[in-house]
Amino acid sequence: MKKLQMIVAIVVSIFSAQGVLAQDELAVNGDFEFWDYEYEQQEYTEVKVIELPLSVQEAVARDFQKLRIVKAFISKDNTYKIVLHDNNNNKKVVFASANGEWITPNDNKS
Repeated sequence: MKKLQMIVAIVVSIFSAQGVLAQDELAVNGDFEFWDYEYEQQEYTEVKVIELPLSVQEAVARDFQKLRIVKAFISKDNTYKIVLHDNNNNKKVVFASANGEWITPNDNKS
């Protein structure tokens, strides 16, 4: 009976560890791939790509020449969540302010 409890405890701890690793992967800050849990938890409303401010569209065109905007969202604090795809449909999500500046995970933290 004690072996069964030990096996259950080990299995639960393995699944818990995998969940933590998956969350850490979302927070990877690579070349302009900004995943921030805080920004992901904000409430975003989808907007049409043509409704993005010109400064944001120009920043995407300048910094992500090989990617295209497929979806755009706006939050209550006027930050934009932009979903980009390349020719192979690889997805990249970035966050920008209304004036076209990229938001990094540490921008809004004290």
